Amino acid sequence: MTEPPDGLRQRLLAGNLLAGCLVKTGSHQVVEVLGHAGLDLVMLDAEHAPFGIETLDRALVGAAATGLPALVRVPGSDSPLISACLDAGAIGIVVPHVQSAAEAAQVVAAARFTAGLRGVSPSGRAANYGGMTVAQFLAWSDHRTIVCCQIEDRAGLDQVDAICAVPGVDCLLVGRTDLMVSLGAASLVDPPVEAAVARIAAAARPRGVALAIFLPTPAEIVKFRQLGFSIFLCGSDQSLLRQGAVAIVAARNAALQ
Repeated sequence: MTEPPDGLRQRLLAGNLLAGCLVKTGSHQVVEVLGHAGLDLVMLDAEHAPFGIETLDRALVGAAATGLPALVRVPGSDSPLISACLDAGAIGIVVPHVQSAAEAAQVVAAARFTAGLRGVSPSGRAANYGGMTVAQFLAWSDHRTIVCCQIEDRAGLDQVDAICAVPGVDCLLVGRTDLMVSLGAASLVDPPVEAAVARIAAAARPRGVALAIFLPTPAEIVKFRQLGFSIFLCGSDQSLLRQGAVAIVAARNAALQ
């Protein structure tokens, strides 16, 4: 696999505005459609959707076919699954419910060769099926691989400064819905949730850690851009499909009146 010098990780660390969506459907065609639409990235959601490694592999083929960078949100910090996703061509890993600096360091170690836990195999898609030497693959992969820790509960919020200080953590993804539940709030715009989001942003920005957030629609991009967020995951393939179908039904109903 090849990638320009200003690949997604470099654009992310530079604070470029990046927009994409989640993918919850195990279809490589869906990923191809999103790639042709011009999104900056997608996140394959193996935490909340039925993705095994075989399904992830097919989806990553669709991403590669259109040059669409694909993150994978894995269910946890399991090192073999992280390694398998990266070997299959994922550009980075998102780990949910990171609650401490020790957990963040474990994620970095699972995703980067230089950090020590990731097994080496240059025989897969990420290394052009043996087209790279081991040395080339190690350097190229560590240069491009994005490590993103999701902050979405009170424990992670309390340790966010320490998590941001872990070398190799590139990005924090704020999970507002889980934060809302963890903080006992009633909505995503309740003061405790908004204060938590602001606290996470204040911890990340001075350390050069990028900020990502899931938004139900793109309407809030400007609001969160002003807080320092630069990666926006707006809806999912399922929500986009549903919105299109609902619009058709609304048009049908209007025509019947």
